[in-house]
Amino acid sequence: RTDVTLFLVYLPQETGKDAFVKNLPTELKRFENILKKNNGGKGFLVGNQISYADYNLVDMLSNLEVLSPGCLKCTPVLKAYHDQVISRPKLKAFLESDAHKKLPINGNGKQ
Repeated sequence: RTDVTLFLVYLPQETGKDAFVKNLPTELKRFENILKKNNGGKGFLVGNQISYADYNLVDMLSNLEVLSPGCLKCTPVLKAYHDQVISRPKLKAFLESDAHKKLPINGNGKQ
């Protein structure tokens, strides 16, 4: 369980968002360091092929960008990874389709 998941699902936004957003660079660096260790940041989380773990991480990163626009700028390797995954042709087409209607992240309508 990460602090990201905890915030998105359980913490009250009114009292927890500012501290959470302030701590995001530290939390995001953990993922960036994993990517750097794997093929110098040019691969995926587990080896050189995309996996379920990558799709989960990219979904979480996309949610964080809604919560705190521009938050990935502090981690350029992680941002490039996110951009690389969401630009995959089939995923990009799905994300742009009517079938992909983004609901509020935590169901309360507050991002």
